Amino acid sequence: MYINPIIESSYRENNIGETIYEVIKKYKPKKVVEFGCLYGYSTTTIGLALRDNQLGTLYCYDLFDKYKYKHSTIEITKRNVESYFAAERVEYVQMDFYEWLKNPTQFDILHLDISNTGDVILDAYTTLKDQIENGSIIIFEGGSEERDQIEWMQKYDATPINSVKEIVGYEVLNPAFPSLSIIKKKDEEDDSIS
Repeated sequence: MYINPIIESSYRENNIGETIYEVIKKYKPKKVVEFGCLYGYSTTTIGLALRDNQLGTLYCYDLFDKYKYKHSTIEITKRNVESYFAAERVEYVQMDFYEWLKNPTQFDILHLDISNTGDVILDAYTTLKDQIENGSIIIFEGGSEERDQIEWMQKYDATPINSVKEIVGYEVLNPAFPSLSIIKKKDEEDDSIS
């Protein structure tokens, strides 16, 4: 059963976790890879869905305290996830997304939340295109026009995610800030989550 975890996250205010949970419930993945778990909000929602599916493992990758901006530690994230009884299907690894992207492992669903920009999403899509064509799915933070206008995107003149929408072919699953989007095989059925 889904609950909106009381864990600090940009996802929490608009309950984006419910959309993540519904994606995991719908697709019943055996292997989920997550980059950018921070304090464990999305990790918890994925863990709850895997537990409720009685199937799958989440490999939670983050830089944790090696990230120079807002970050958590593995211990804090684990403790938060464990407090929701969502930890039995979660493994933690300290790793950079771009290091992983040099030799990516197979996955059913990838959740990407690493200060996403158009460049990050395009790099992920380009490198993982074969996996996507074979049925793997990427869900990621952002994709809405509102998300592209946040302060740090403007400050660092980051490439807007919307500028790569036609190339990548993503669909916004939940437009509530900060939004959640999906990249999947082009001829797959409609992804409305209900």
